[in-house]
Amino acid sequence: MNERERILDLVKKGILTTEEALVLLENIATEKDEKLIDNEAKQVNYKSAEEQAQTGYNDNEALEKILEKLAEEENRKSVEYDELTVEIQGLRQDIREIEEQLTVFDTMEDLDTLTPEKEAEREQLKKDLAYLKETDVQLSNEKAELNEELKSIKKERRDTQETEKILGFDIPKDWKEQTNEKINQASGKVEEAGKYFGDFLKKTVDAVSSTVSENVEWKDVNIKVPGVSSHSFTHEFLYPNSTATLIDVKVANGKVKFKTWDQPDVKVVANIKFYGKLNNNTPFEAFIERSEIVVDEENISFQVPNKRLSCELDFYLPQHLFDHVSVKMLNGDIKVEDMLLGDVFLKSTNGKMKVKNIKATMLEVEGVNGNIQVEDSEIVDFIGQTVNGELISKSVIEHTNVSLINGTVKITSNDLKTKKIKATVVNGDIKVSLAKQAGIQADCQTNFGSIKNRLDNIDILKEKKERMNQMVEFVRQEDDMIQLSLNTTTGSIYLKDND
Repeated sequence: MNERERILDLVKKGILTTEEALVLLENIATEKDEKLIDNEAKQVNYKSAEEQAQTGYNDNEALEKILEKLAEEENRKSVEYDELTVEIQGLRQDIREIEEQLTVFDTMEDLDTLTPEKEAEREQLKKDLAYLKETDVQLSNEKAELNEELKSIKKERRDTQETEKILGFDIPKDWKEQTNEKINQASGKVEEAGKYFGDFLKKTVDAVSSTVSENVEWKDVNIKVPGVSSHSFTHEFLYPNSTATLIDVKVANGKVKFKTWDQPDVKVVANIKFYGKLNNNTPFEAFIERSEIVVDEENISFQVPNKRLSCELDFYLPQHLFDHVSVKMLNGDIKVEDMLLGDVFLKSTNGKMKVKNIKATMLEVEGVNGNIQVEDSEIVDFIGQTVNGELISKSVIEHTNVSLINGTVKITSNDLKTKKIKATVVNGDIKVSLAKQAGIQADCQTNFGSIKNRLDNIDILKEKKERMNQMVEFVRQEDDMIQLSLNTTTGSIYLKDND
């Protein structure tokens, strides 16, 4: 018996009224219509889902092909980028090596040792350097463009992957709810775990700190700060029974010292410091590659023009006459002691130069920044000049000719062998002390300073004491006369007899 028949039977038995039966029958009809509509809708939705799935499959397949193509393009560009990077690195290494070699040639030019062959080689290196730098710019531009292309490809690939995710997943409502619930549960567990891990980490750090404090003496801990690598060594060159009389030393950086000893041999103690990488060489091998050392029967030659080397050279020489000594440096001090010499030429761009207890026919000293000192020596002709520094002479010198830009000249002569003293200074004082028995023919002048004369027994021939021009000419007649010529622009002149 169906529902309609049961309702009619209940009316016959008087359990339901006619109105109630009509209402129930209408409800049954409505329910059937709704079920029919739902069934038809489900069929339609099922067909639509199938069609959508098929469409999504086609879209995903197309996206996969696009992603595969983008990945291949990215790999190819990455290989090109890496190859360019390696090529540029090698190119810049070549540039650095050429620049270093050019620096050596420039230093040789400063030290007056640049031969015509080396000059031609330097010009060719300059051309090579210009070409390499131009190539470096071109490759760097290509690398930058390639980098932009890589960025564009990566962005397109990310966008495509996002599109694939959007098209490939249709998240049901109930799955979202379940997922949110699981995520909330997981968040709680993560929060709890994070709190636990934080406590654990804090305890661990405290324990380590305590252990370090108890077991490490901080005063013994050395912290290395990055800097230029350097390598140092000491080497002794020994040349037995040397008869050489010509010395030629040219060093870019360091110190050079000459003295005699009671041996017939020539000994050179070299303290070398090398800055930079050694390229698998030992420090000594690197020094030999960058220097030229020749010692034979006539010559002692040490040429170290490389600016990456700092050389402290101590020469121990036999006690005989050396006809010619030449020392040139860019940065460093020069000292010559206890030697019998012919002509001596000393030059240092930045450094002090000192000569003590020598006998020489001629001494020429040239500097830029640094003091010049000549003590306890016997010299026929002395020529000295510097830009910034002090020049001090306390020796027996027949002819002195010195000039300074900024600094003070101090000359002391205690003997009667002195024949001529000429000193010129732009900014600085001139102080001269002479023997009381020496005759003097003097011409002194200053523009912005004054002349302080404490010499005895002089006859003033001419004198001017204007505000911006002071001068004096005087004479002291004796058998041994000194020609004195002193001139300073902004300093003063001080004259006196030795005590």
